[in-house]
Amino acid sequence: MAQKTLKISETPWQEAYARLTEIIQPRPIALASTLDPELGPNLAPFSFFTIVSSNPLYLAFCPQISGRNGTPKDTLLNIQRHPEFVIASVTESIAEQVNAASTPLPHGESEFDFTGLTPVPAQKVKAFCVKESPINMECTLVEIRSYGNDPGAGNLIIGKIELIHIDEAVLDANGKIDPALLQTVARMGGADWCRSQDRFSYVRPDR
Repeated sequence: MAQKTLKISETPWQEAYARLTEIIQPRPIALASTLDPELGPNLAPFSFFTIVSSNPLYLAFCPQISGRNGTPKDTLLNIQRHPEFVIASVTESIAEQVNAASTPLPHGESEFDFTGLTPVPAQKVKAFCVKESPINMECTLVEIRSYGNDPGAGNLIIGKIELIHIDEAVLDANGKIDPALLQTVARMGGADWCRSQDRFSYVRPDR
C-alpha cells in the first residue's frame, strides 16, 4: 500500500493544519459567546472543542492565533478580560449563520448583529445566550493555556459549566436529548460540514 508521510518539522503549518482537520473529523462546533465589558458581545464558532471532565463538569475549546494577521481572536481577548462565556450548540437550522459568524469583523463589531442571531441575557454569567440554539451552557473560566504566539498557535480555554439550558422541543418522552430533534452539525476538512442524522448504535461491553 502506497503511503504518504508528512515530516512535520519540514511541513508548513498551514498544510499540516489542513491535513489534521481532514483526519480528525467530524468535529463538533462550539459557538462561543463572550463579552467585552466596553465594546459589547462577540460570537464565534470553534471546531477544536471537547469535554474535559465530568466531575467537575468542564469543557474546552481552542481559539488559534489568526493565520491571516497573527493576532489573537476576539474570543480569547474577551475571556482574558472577562472570564465568563456561553457555549451554544450548532444545529442545521443556524449553520449558515454560524458560518457567517466566522467572518473577521473589526474588533468590537457584534457578530450577533452581523448574523441575525439573537442575544439573550444569561442567568449566571454576563455573556449572552443564543436564542436560536436549543442548547446554551453558561461557563466560568477555569484556565487558559497558550502554546505560542505565532500564527496558528493554539490557546486552550477550559471552562466550568455552571448552567445548561435545554429547549424542551429537543427532548424525548423520557426527558433525554433526542439527536433526531437536536440535529447538530459538525466540521469536516476544508469547507465541508456534516449532519448527525445518519447514526448507528453499539452497547458498550461493560454495560
